[in-house]
Amino acid sequence: MVQQWEETGPELERIRRNALRGKEYDWKEVDDLLRLGELADLPPRTTSGLVEMQEIFMKAHLHEKD
Repeated sequence: MVQQWEETGPELERIRRNALRGKEYDWKEVDDLLRLGELADLPPRTTSGLVEMQEIFMKAHLHEKD
């Protein structure tokens, strides 16, 4: 079963990414996602998160090259 997931997992991820790439931009969905942050009961931020976001972008970029 583990081997089956190892083989199937990457293919499912490829299908998911392709489906998202072909999705039309929907302002309402974007607004809804941004509002989720307002609902979260989190402590105040001490940074802008820019450095962390750059790390995420770099990891995604390197992952796309594979």
